[in-house]
Amino acid sequence: MLKKIKYLKIQTKMFLLIFAAGAFCMLLFRFLWLQKWDAWYFLSTDVSSEPPIFKKPQNDIWDKIYNEAVHYNVPESEDDKEAQKAIEPFLSQVDDYTAIYIYGLEDGLYRAGYYPRIMLQNDTDAVLFQTGLEWTDGLGEQRIERPVKFKNGYANVIVVFYHATSFFIPYTICSLIFCIALFLFTILFFVNRKMKTIIRLKQNILQMSSGDLQTQVKNAGNDELGILAQELDRLRQTLHDNFLREQQIHTSNQELITALSHDLRTPLTILKGYLEIVKLNPKNDMLPEYIARCINKTDDIKELTDRMFEYALVYDDTVAQTNNLLLTSLSCAFFLNCLQEHADFLRLTGFATELSVADLAEKTETILADETMIKRVFNNLFSNIIKYADKKEAVVITASLDTALIISMKNKIKTSLDQIESTQIGMKSVQKIMEKIHADIFLRTNEGYFTVTLKFHPTHLSPAKDTTPASQSQNLY
Repeated sequence: MLKKIKYLKIQTKMFLLIFAAGAFCMLLFRFLWLQKWDAWYFLSTDVSSEPPIFKKPQNDIWDKIYNEAVHYNVPESEDDKEAQKAIEPFLSQVDDYTAIYIYGLEDGLYRAGYYPRIMLQNDTDAVLFQTGLEWTDGLGEQRIERPVKFKNGYANVIVVFYHATSFFIPYTICSLIFCIALFLFTILFFVNRKMKTIIRLKQNILQMSSGDLQTQVKNAGNDELGILAQELDRLRQTLHDNFLREQQIHTSNQELITALSHDLRTPLTILKGYLEIVKLNPKNDMLPEYIARCINKTDDIKELTDRMFEYALVYDDTVAQTNNLLLTSLSCAFFLNCLQEHADFLRLTGFATELSVADLAEKTETILADETMIKRVFNNLFSNIIKYADKKEAVVITASLDTALIISMKNKIKTSLDQIESTQIGMKSVQKIMEKIHADIFLRTNEGYFTVTLKFHPTHLSPAKDTTPASQSQNLY
């Protein structure tokens, strides 16, 4: 039942609360009204060492009546005006809420009487007195009759106390105010809780508008405000995810631009080096080969620019999921040519190289990979060697093919690298490319030497007769 109430609308909850609170307060008022006599008894009885709030004058008034009656004569009849006027001081000794009447002891006829002064003072007091008397159906009267000795003999004295009527009106008003206040408090408590929820949602919205997308919106139940809180938290989470995605895209774009600049700079540097050699020695026997290498480098630059979108494939996973690598069967001779070309350029820039490739040129196996991506790997690695390697020691390059193609490059690290600005974008790009083509790269620094090892898995090896033709492409995913 309680679970069903949780899912009710606020309007329905409000209606049920008003109905339940109203019924409860009415029953409570009925209960308090039925307990009015117990309350009167408690407040008018000396139940503790303190005097009662409403004092009963029964004992005191009878003592006065007994003491004063012996000084007055009882009128012979109710028509004896002089006798009634003479006994009037005796009758007026009672308080405002007490009536006193004298009857003959033998004949029982009325002789004289005195009404409560509260009925005679003003109309308002008389109305309140009469109202209290009617609310109690006359039960507010307390009538006591006793024989009293007067100066001229005995007579019956009847004393009627109306003090209870002075209690029931304020008691009723206080009970009614208490029940109404309880009813209003219940309604206002419910409204106050909902208002606090609205204020909290307002604060959450202000926090979101100020850029705080990490503070979670607390649960607010299952009504309309609860649904609003859930949707607001979902919106916050969506905005936070979008913000993080935008930051990631921005970072990826920066890395993309840096990688483009880095990858294009490497072949341009090699091309410039060859052209400077041709310029310094135009009659060199190696001139045709240098020119051919220059042409190859221009082709590499053109291919890099044509496949510029492939860079996004490395730096943006969302792009990588929607674009394919251009996979072809690359022979071992292709890898050997790349290594020899870069080794020659290292020698031209002043490095000593030790190239050990065993019988790699004679291998007939092919490796399934992206040609442009492989060229980028070698460009970045050898560019790092030129930038960070020490020319005093030779760069050792090895390549072997057994169950996997393993290429290793080892160089001495410069001792003054503090003056060289490094973004590590080249190595980062190499690592991402190797990851995309499902190959491994291992980096190690030991005693001032830096070693890079490339390993192409056996799954990338296949006999020459089973390879995919170079003119065809195959999807990696």
